[in-house]
Amino acid sequence: MFSDSVIAYIAAAIIAYLLGSISGAIVSSKVGHHEDIRNYGSGNAGMTNALRTYGIRHAAIVAVLDMLKTVIAILIAKWLVGWYWGFVIGSLFAITGHLFPVYYGFKGGKGVLCGLASLLMVDIRIGVLVVLVFAVCVALCKRVSVGSIFACASAPLWCLLLGVPGLHTVYVALAASWLIWCHRSNIKRLLRGEEPKTVIAKRKPR
Repeated sequence: MFSDSVIAYIAAAIIAYLLGSISGAIVSSKVGHHEDIRNYGSGNAGMTNALRTYGIRHAAIVAVLDMLKTVIAILIAKWLVGWYWGFVIGSLFAITGHLFPVYYGFKGGKGVLCGLASLLMVDIRIGVLVVLVFAVCVALCKRVSVGSIFACASAPLWCLLLGVPGLHTVYVALAASWLIWCHRSNIKRLLRGEEPKTVIAKRKPR
């Protein structure tokens, strides 16, 4: 059967990677503001930089686009190769595409929204709990990076507590570790006391 063939797995990975490579932050900044968000703020093509640069509404658009592409990638991969490996391949390669997008010189965001979308596909309760951890950390520390790091760290724990199947929990733990590693520059700045607070943009930059 095609769904069991090597070609199906390769196709699922390629499609997920190409979808993941579509940057919500870059596309929305070019369409909505006729400029590249990577030229502003931290230079990162992600929701936090969109929040700092353009404000809440634009950041929400970025969040929807980045999560939607991940969900689509996972659904297509599941259709091609089955439920478990479809989830892993769809999620993994969508995140990889987001981090290293082929369309933008392999320089992308940090993958947290792709990770959140993946968690929602595993168990919506875990996604909600992770968002709550993120929100509490940001409210207390005023830094999105802190919320992202602790949210990622909490994901495998919620999987264990809610009885998510072992293989899914292992994947979530590995993916969460990778996303935390992607925040290593933020962690270094936090340890030095140099990580800036997240400030919401009041107006579009000139």
